[in-house]
Amino acid sequence: MKRIYLLSLWLLMCLIVPMQGQAVSQADLLNSERFEHIDSSADSGRGDGKYLDLSSVKSVTAPNGHRRIEANIYVSMPAANMIQGLSVQYDYQMDRSLRHLINAHDKSFKQGDKTPYISIWRAKQGNSGITGTVNDSGTFYNDGQMRQQRVYKENLNAIILPADFGDEKYKLPNLLYQKAYGIAYDDET
Repeated sequence: MKRIYLLSLWLLMCLIVPMQGQAVSQADLLNSERFEHIDSSADSGRGDGKYLDLSSVKSVTAPNGHRRIEANIYVSMPAANMIQGLSVQYDYQMDRSLRHLINAHDKSFKQGDKTPYISIWRAKQGNSGITGTVNDSGTFYNDGQMRQQRVYKENLNAIILPADFGDEKYKLPNLLYQKAYGIAYDDET
């Protein structure tokens, strides 16, 4: 019984510690060598907004025809004395990139299919080709101290998910893709 208890504690620490080790303060987020501010129409210009931890961006194994990237994103809300840390993973379907869809349309057009180009836009709006998940999260005060607060799915949807084409939340996964692979996702063929 004691072994099961100790194993449970160890597993709990493995689940909790990763984001706690990623704690940042408001001052840390202003370090442009480590963090990149992601411009948003919702930013007030007073230090709030989303920040990408450049050191955390990494590609991970994915099934054939896909690419995956993991990274840490921080959402700063200085007026609320809160920073929301999110460990995210994005999956990219290579056959849903804008360049791939345009090339497929052009090939089909040359073969006599007269489908209008607007169909490409509609196809991307129906399925952007990017799926995002949150692997872990943590909430911190502006000084970087841990804050006990739950993350709600509605808040995640307002902050980063889903990555719908034409929506501002589509910008973040494209930036991650460019950081990891040196080319924008929608420029991939």
